Amino acid sequence: MKSRRALKTALTQVGAVRLSGTAVRLVDEAWAGPEDLLSGQGALSHGGRYNPPGRFRAVYLTENAAVGLAEIAYPLSVEGRFASPGAKRIVVVPVAFRLVRALNLCDFRVRIALGTDLEEILLPFEPYEARGEEAPTQRLGLVAWSAGWSGIRYPSRHDPKVCNLVVFPENLREGEFLEPRR
Repeated sequence: MKSRRALKTALTQVGAVRLSGTAVRLVDEAWAGPEDLLSGQGALSHGGRYNPPGRFRAVYLTENAAVGLAEIAYPLSVEGRFASPGAKRIVVVPVAFRLVRALNLCDFRVRIALGTDLEEILLPFEPYEARGEEAPTQRLGLVAWSAGWSGIRYPSRHDPKVCNLVVFPENLREGEFLEPRR
């Protein structure tokens, strides 16, 4: 991944994409209320793949619920039931979205322009945080958020053919939205 300065420059040259549709939000039952579901507060507090802890809010979505559950290390039974003794209860909520200025890391040409590749994007970010470092994807997220991008579409680490989406709520502009579909 390029340096922050080089990423800023590269982002001015990479074309933004418009994204709209329905994705899935997977959230602990305790945070599934209307005031918390799409707030991004959990990611602000704890960090995530594209946002370092304490820096900015981010809402993580997936295009595929089963892959999303694997990403959060939630066990699936053989019968496809989302249950395990002692496991937290996860609420699966469809979310309608429209983004005007999104970065599409599912496009290999965008990854090349940013000086990264699929391998680097799929690396776990947690070991970086454990060492008190910023993961390359968190650096990219910080630069994109600072530049006003609405979000990032990115390959899933559990199935790179499936894309996930992180949205930066503070950067949503007129005509852009996140809305739960219950």
